[in-house]
Amino acid sequence: MAIDLESVSRKVSSLTSFPIITFIYLTITILLSAITSYVRTQSYKALIATNPELTFEDIIIPSLQLVPSHFIFHPWTLWTSAFVETSPFQFVSGLIIIYVGLTFLEAQWNPKSVNEDTTNTVNLSQVFNSQQPLSETLKFTTIIIIVSNFVSLILFTLINLIKGTTERLNLPFHYGLYILVIPFATVAKQLTPETNIRVLSLFKFRLKRLPFILLTLTLILSIIKGSSSPFLPSFISFFTAWVYLRYFQYSPAINAFEILPPPVTSSTSSSSTTTSATQSSSSVTRGDPSDTFQFVEFFPDLTKPYVKPIFDGFYQLSVLLGLVRAWNDEEVDIGNLRSNLRVTGTSGIKTTNKSTTSTAVSADIDERRRQIALKVLEESVDSKV
Repeated sequence: MAIDLESVSRKVSSLTSFPIITFIYLTITILLSAITSYVRTQSYKALIATNPELTFEDIIIPSLQLVPSHFIFHPWTLWTSAFVETSPFQFVSGLIIIYVGLTFLEAQWNPKSVNEDTTNTVNLSQVFNSQQPLSETLKFTTIIIIVSNFVSLILFTLINLIKGTTERLNLPFHYGLYILVIPFATVAKQLTPETNIRVLSLFKFRLKRLPFILLTLTLILSIIKGSSSPFLPSFISFFTAWVYLRYFQYSPAINAFEILPPPVTSSTSSSSTTTSATQSSSSVTRGDPSDTFQFVEFFPDLTKPYVKPIFDGFYQLSVLLGLVRAWNDEEVDIGNLRSNLRVTGTSGIKTTNKSTTSTAVSADIDERRRQIALKVLEESVDSKV
């Protein structure tokens, strides 16, 4: 079975200016929220006559909402619950989150990062294994929603079993699309860290600080409420997003930058360059090993000396247990180059070509950096071929 992505995108674009994934998610949110609201309203009208003390909030739909005590019978609610908004404020907020967040993701994970097929037709398996924003946005949001809800469900159940408040297991989760807010901020910190945000002309901060600010706000709310929510699900979604981006995502970001124009060379050198680029691109980069995307970089500078040894210990333990793989020096340097390119463009490569010292050790380091820079450039050139 094959699907023409360009044809689908053109049809969607003819009906709306929204990117295709944004349009799909908006439609799902409106549809599931409307169905839930209708069923709850009809159920309330039918039950209020026999139970005058019943409130509208008491009506739940376990087949769409994530309810711990009913999860085993409706496992799909790990995903559908994110798109069920049960209040007007949550509904409007959810639509804004989808529009802003998914539009940002699709703009950053550019479709030009994938070489175009001359037939313009691809297999479905290729769509979901490629680095196109269509598949990557779907994979990222789906992983965040399902994993975050599942981990939150397990912890919420254990906490209430230990506390003996098992009646709370009959209450649905109300996180909705809020569970995607901090993951979106995490992607923003990774791809556009130096962007400044001004709030009501009163103060401004860099986008890389946004995840920590949001987590701090959720922690304050949880302390005020005396509850694990909203901090627990927010932290779980944040950590899930960071782990995925750091260790598992096949990064499409580097090829999205217009680093060099298509090279003009002789037939001999062109053949050599193409072969070298093909060999270079055959090794797909997985994760983001850059120093700027370490877990400690999400914390304020004052706290880094204290928390860094703790995080380093967890990292070494995770490597020892085989949960993640250790980065080598070349991978870290490539990650740093890519991180630098996101901020400075080609200037990040130019600076790596300068020798900073005449010692043999520095010369070796400088040569290794030149080779890494060349490898990154070959990847970007190959994306144009």
